[in-house]
Amino acid sequence: MVIRVVVVGGGVNGIGTALAVKQELPNCQLTVVSKDFTPDTTGDGAAGFWGPYLIKGTPDHKLVQWSQDTWNLFNEWYKSGDRLSWGVSLVPGVTVAQHEMPEEKWSHIPLSYKTLTQEECAKYGRKYRSGYRFTTLIAEASRFLPKLMARVEESGGTFMRKNLSSLEEVASTADIVLNCTGLGAKYLVPDDSVYPCRGQVMRVRAPWMKEFFADDSEDSSFCYVLPNIDTVVLGGTHQDNDWRREVDPADRETIWRNCIENFPSLKNCEVVKEWVGLRPCRTGGIRVDTDEIVVNNRHIPVVHNYGHGGCGVSTFWGCSREAASLAADLIHKYHGPPSKL
Repeated sequence: MVIRVVVVGGGVNGIGTALAVKQELPNCQLTVVSKDFTPDTTGDGAAGFWGPYLIKGTPDHKLVQWSQDTWNLFNEWYKSGDRLSWGVSLVPGVTVAQHEMPEEKWSHIPLSYKTLTQEECAKYGRKYRSGYRFTTLIAEASRFLPKLMARVEESGGTFMRKNLSSLEEVASTADIVLNCTGLGAKYLVPDDSVYPCRGQVMRVRAPWMKEFFADDSEDSSFCYVLPNIDTVVLGGTHQDNDWRREVDPADRETIWRNCIENFPSLKNCEVVKEWVGLRPCRTGGIRVDTDEIVVNNRHIPVVHNYGHGGCGVSTFWGCSREAASLAADLIHKYHGPPSKL
């Protein structure tokens, strides 16, 4: 018996989950269904900065575990000798704020994590009271997503571009569905706890910027400067329940002013692109669990993997592996041991 697996969602978590499923269940018949694939996903516009933040409703130990798994994968890509095509770079930098920041629970994962003294923070501006320095991996989804899709295809997976109105549409011809629809889960599950967090950034040419900088203050000075391989990402906004996808001139001005204030050398750099993305947030935190839907009296198991907010890239491989493991367990429960596949 060939098990029919459908992954819904073409973003970082959807493609990651599809690849993890193929590694867990190599003989399954896998189809990835999505309205959008790279280069039109939210992840394609993101900087790809590995720097998870605690999400209310998500157990800290799970977030750290998922982030560790993802760090390990990025590190493999970085050491592969093919780091540029994977879009991975090793970048040092600092996060500072005007409020007191505790040591991050993931501080043992990246390289050279160090809590800064108030005097050290003041070197970046007298207003800063606390912060930390570390070296992180930045993985640009616009580069690694096509490579992951190629791996899924090489393993026998197929892709279907379709705008679904419900999970039942694909469940009728599947033995198991993995829901990685991000913001779309609000309507497809449906899950009213899902909401957008609008992020606006600009990409500039500033090859002299070799370190990342993040002002994590909870006021109008919030900003970040994140070097990518060919450009530098300047941001940003964190606007909950804001569905606007067009560039806002007022936000542009705030981003520009805050970044220039910290780094005057950016003043005359070339702006390559401006972009707006909607982070797929969820009131209850990241959801990686099991469910079931009924179609024509058939009970079809579902694995959910959504609600990552701004941690989609930082946690994607850990979440993908856990979703695939849950899928394997459900297939065993509904269809017998994997050896029968």
